[in-house]
Amino acid sequence: MSKEGLWYLLHLFFEIGMLQVGFWVGLTIAICFILVDIFYLKKKLKNNHKKTLSRLVAFLIITVFVAIVHYILEKGIDVI
Repeated sequence: MSKEGLWYLLHLFFEIGMLQVGFWVGLTIAICFILVDIFYLKKKLKNNHKKTLSRLVAFLIITVFVAIVHYILEKGIDVI
């Protein structure tokens, strides 16, 4: 691949932004969801017919929380 031009910049964005940062953010979301699902939702939703909807809502809440923390760390505190 060429080391100059617009395609190289797009390649860098994809390689660094999407694969490296996206991997860690996705891993954080997955670990949080698995822990919440195993230790909290499994007991609470034992005989509930809306298990899938409750898990989806929990997943979305965790995703929003991780996104907000990531934004604060990146833009506000400038850690990332």
